[in-house]
Amino acid sequence: MDSKMTIKKAACFFCHNNCGVLVYVQDGKVAKITGNPDHPASHGFICQRCVNAIKWLYHPDQLKHALKRIGARGEGKWQQIPWEQALDEIAEKLSSLKDKYGPETLIAAEGTYRSDHFWARSRFLNLFGNPQNLICPGMICFCNDYTIEMAMLGSLVLDDIGKTKCVVLWGANPKEARLTRWRTLKRRIDNKDKRDIKVIVVDPLISDSAAYADMCLQLRPGTDGALALGWIHVIIGEGLYDREFVDKWTYGFNKLIERVREYTPQRVAEITGLRPEEIVQSARLYATSRPACIDRGVSTDQLGLNSGRVEQARVILGAITGNIDAPGGDFMSGFPLEIDGKRLKSDSEFELADRCSKETRAKMIGADRFKLMSWGSWEIVAPHYEKQRGVPCPNLHYLIVPTPLAMRQIITEKPYPLKAMITAASNPVMWAPNTPLVLEALTHPNLELHVVLEYWMTPTAQLADYVLPAASWLERPLCSTVEDWTTLAFGGERAIKPLGDRHEDYQFWRALGIRLGQEEYWPWKDLEEVVNDRIAPLGISYEEFIERGVLLPPRQEFKKYEKNGFATPTGKIELYSTVFEKLGYDPLPYYEEPPESPVRTPELLDEYPLILNTGGRFMPQFHSEHRQWGIGLRESHPDPLVTIHPETAGKLGIRNGDWVFIETARGRRIKQKAKLTKHILPNVVNAEASWWFPERPGELPSLFGAFESNVNMLTIDEPDTLDPLTGGWCNRAMLCKVYKMEE
Repeated sequence: MDSKMTIKKAACFFCHNNCGVLVYVQDGKVAKITGNPDHPASHGFICQRCVNAIKWLYHPDQLKHALKRIGARGEGKWQQIPWEQALDEIAEKLSSLKDKYGPETLIAAEGTYRSDHFWARSRFLNLFGNPQNLICPGMICFCNDYTIEMAMLGSLVLDDIGKTKCVVLWGANPKEARLTRWRTLKRRIDNKDKRDIKVIVVDPLISDSAAYADMCLQLRPGTDGALALGWIHVIIGEGLYDREFVDKWTYGFNKLIERVREYTPQRVAEITGLRPEEIVQSARLYATSRPACIDRGVSTDQLGLNSGRVEQARVILGAITGNIDAPGGDFMSGFPLEIDGKRLKSDSEFELADRCSKETRAKMIGADRFKLMSWGSWEIVAPHYEKQRGVPCPNLHYLIVPTPLAMRQIITEKPYPLKAMITAASNPVMWAPNTPLVLEALTHPNLELHVVLEYWMTPTAQLADYVLPAASWLERPLCSTVEDWTTLAFGGERAIKPLGDRHEDYQFWRALGIRLGQEEYWPWKDLEEVVNDRIAPLGISYEEFIERGVLLPPRQEFKKYEKNGFATPTGKIELYSTVFEKLGYDPLPYYEEPPESPVRTPELLDEYPLILNTGGRFMPQFHSEHRQWGIGLRESHPDPLVTIHPETAGKLGIRNGDWVFIETARGRRIKQKAKLTKHILPNVVNAEASWWFPERPGELPSLFGAFESNVNMLTIDEPDTLDPLTGGWCNRAMLCKVYKMEE
């Protein structure tokens, strides 16, 4: 007789959307997963990843037990040991390294947002005495934008695409990257009889999303900053700005006028490759179609040198047009969730930032040079944030170390040794720039301890000393404010017990902390207790939270600044940033060429005549994930693709589907399969990122094919090429050559 089927209300965590799902469990195993039609955010929608989640969970390559290296790093020789034993040995080694080199000798690595436990990492490091030495791709994926927005207006801003009259898809392709947002946008643009939204696309590659645009601006890669400044020039020059809002709520407008005077449509056209009339018409369309919002992708976060200034200019565009915190504009997010005067506990309240001393904070890697994502910047912003919102200013995604500096420091031990590394749900061999340098650092004898928490044996895990199996979203409960970026809380229950000897990220940090003398600071024995503690002030039960799926404020507030101003030193949106000025930076935006371009490095053009962009999400895979065969995802996208214009391909003797080499001035090459389309500029190619092949041998020199098609073999990471504000590196707008592989 069959046992009874139970239904668990969980939340998918294959991406940031946390779509509500119904998980059917029988005999302790997941039998079926469907979308939850009653979920107030996703309304029953799930994507292909979640459809195949059962195959993903029960794939034979999933890690279920702790592994200890018994051979050389990368040799692929492991011993299975109990999780508790692994924690004992890790804690003992970490304690000895701390005693010998100080707590700053530890560095953490994070990657794709795979759990809502980043606060636990931050809490552990603060209690350990570490200056929050952390590397993660967030530095080139939205976290850098967050710090810029915090400096300029004391808040994160997100687009209100459901109510807007005009959306600018700036380097964004929601059809591939943000499916729930795409559904909202698609419903509006498909309404041909009552279409009430204008769409402007800014991208060298006209994506599927851009097919619905009213205007497409195919600019030269890396020149986004010039275009944004050109828009500001037109909007101010033609009097299209919101005079009342600018006069009352912005700081430094007159200085901004002087700065953008030189960015005429003619000059910006010469820089971007666009026509002057395109620049003028698009600026007018954005400024006059109010409310308007900007949906930005991460492409401009990955330009190196001028990257941060693009975001500064985009915030200014929203401000001078009166679209900041207006319905249909770019609304201020991340305020504490309050319901009936009661407040949910935020992530930041669990971090214990006050436990990190001034002396310790000064030891954060790169803080003396790349200051905006350091404690120095945080200390300027935090008092204003905390006064306005009544909760600590988050540091879990505010403080990030430039990865190129960290890799060099492991090798050189300057300014101090980095002897230990803990990598959680992260694969830096694939996402970090300059892959050969990463390999050298992660196999270097200076790195005495490397611990990886993972679902799979990845290229990075293959180089670790200990690999601990992590519990997936199906094996843990959820209470997520998306790192305090949203004014809501996603909830979901644990569907099944963790497989094998798997544990949540939270349990790892807690268990390690207790072994290192932090026991009094980890009172919650499991995540259910953490969730109950967070929701307790709201007066609702755990069961009610799970039933709702999402906790939302009674109504969405706009123009919140009218109560207490903006959480900045001036109380206004700082077009002229006093925070930047205090840190020693130019307070106003400007345009600078990418570190490698036809203009900055023309001497390379004869050998490397094409402009190389890398990255861009594609369904159904996500960053470096879902490369395994047998899940149903790799099958629909089996090979790494490089997009090339047919005209360019014809000159090179390349046909659609040919395997080609891509090579840059770094003297390395990778191979990908050519995908021909007229939607990309003729002198530009776009190579997919983070490709590795689990079917290849895992041991060195193969390392799951980590060096065959990985675009980070080609990227730039020299410190002088990084974004001066944040330390972000360059993955876009480089120079390359492409040639057909011989059979």
